[in-house]
Amino acid sequence: MKKKPRKYKSEEHRLREKAHQFGQPGGNPIGNPSMAANIREFYRWVENVATRKELDDYVKNENNPWNRIHFVELWLANSEVSEVFAMTNQTHGAPKQPIEVQSLPKVEIQFFRKKHE
Repeated sequence: MKKKPRKYKSEEHRLREKAHQFGQPGGNPIGNPSMAANIREFYRWVENVATRKELDDYVKNENNPWNRIHFVELWLANSEVSEVFAMTNQTHGAPKQPIEVQSLPKVEIQFFRKKHE
C-alpha cells in the first residue's frame, strides 16, 4: 500500500524538512544501535549479577557515567520490592496486564412519548 504524498505548508517548509533528513549533509545523525543493547546489559548486570561490593565500587568510581552512578545509588537505596519493580518497569517496560472488559446493560432512552387518548 503506497503512502499518500505529504502536503507541506510551503516549498520552504519542504526544503527545510528535507535538509534535516538522515543522510543529508546537515541532517540528523543516525543513532548508535549498540548503545541500547549496552544499556540493557548494564541494567541486567545491576539487577542480576553484581554483588553489593561491586555496586559500591561502581558508585565510588567517578569515571563512570553520572546517570549510571545515580541509577546504582537509587538501586542500593531502595529496599522496598515495590520500588525496585517500579524502577525495572521503567528500564524494561511493565509486564503485560490483562484488562477486564465489562459489558454494561443497554440503556434505552425514549425521547417522545405516545399521546394517550
